[in-house]
Amino acid sequence: MKKLIYLAGLLSVSMLWNACSKEDIDTYSGDNALYFAQQWGVSYWVNNIDLNSGSRNHHQAYSKIGFGGMIEEDSLLRLNIQASGFVKDYDRHFSVEVVQDSTTAIEGVEFELVDPIADAVIPAGKTNTKIRIQFHKTERMNDENIMLQLRIVPGEHFVLPFDGDGYGKLPIYHSTAEMLNEYNHLNLDPSVHNIFINNFLSCPPDWKDRFMGIWSETKFRLLLDMTEERLGWNVATWNDPESMWPPATRYKMPQALLADYLKEQYQKGREYWVLDPDGTMMWVPDQNLPWGEDARPESMEGN
Repeated sequence: MKKLIYLAGLLSVSMLWNACSKEDIDTYSGDNALYFAQQWGVSYWVNNIDLNSGSRNHHQAYSKIGFGGMIEEDSLLRLNIQASGFVKDYDRHFSVEVVQDSTTAIEGVEFELVDPIADAVIPAGKTNTKIRIQFHKTERMNDENIMLQLRIVPGEHFVLPFDGDGYGKLPIYHSTAEMLNEYNHLNLDPSVHNIFINNFLSCPPDWKDRFMGIWSETKFRLLLDMTEERLGWNVATWNDPESMWPPATRYKMPQALLADYLKEQYQKGREYWVLDPDGTMMWVPDQNLPWGEDARPESMEGN
């Protein structure tokens, strides 16, 4: 009986071994494709996770350089380019081109290509590479959102397997609506990458209306000029809640500086009055200004 059990066991193991050895394991059979593979950081993933599906692709279909939130005049972007398929033991060359008819940024003035994009390479043993682009802040970025568009030219080693819907075999988002960025721009093609550059300002996280009135970009630019010259504050100071604490005392000086300037311009005459973008008189609380909040110049007396 023991011998029969032993033989039955051997037979079972043999059958299992044969079954495993005959089963084919699928290997990658797709294209050697190239695509821009920027990704949003952890904070984006946490804040934008799709609770219904439990996940969300965090492919970054565009990049943005926002000088308004930094004190530096220059910014270096490292743009990741990924290859699908097997790792190769030789260098694979390709190129990246600036799409001139879609680019408004000025090369040599507002951006510089640090790496030679006309002869980029996926190195042997690697599946990705990075190209570096240096951006420079200019005056027109205060009012204009300018763009640099780059496109991959695959060369002999790669293909761009993207169909008429844009992303082909490389799904990015669940719907085209999710691809619309804050600049209302749509790009479904991962072989194309748009970079938006501006110097737009945003409201500091700890801005207090009760001390400074309603925030506007025009008001904030005035305050930045005044506080940088008189107090040594820059945009980083305003954006740091700890630096602006406690607000009851911290806001007193910029409040007074702005109010003095507004009064001075008011006394010069109507053509010098300072307005917010909505057409109302710029205003700060508790400074005895000759006008109130939401006052409009056409309803005011004065020269």
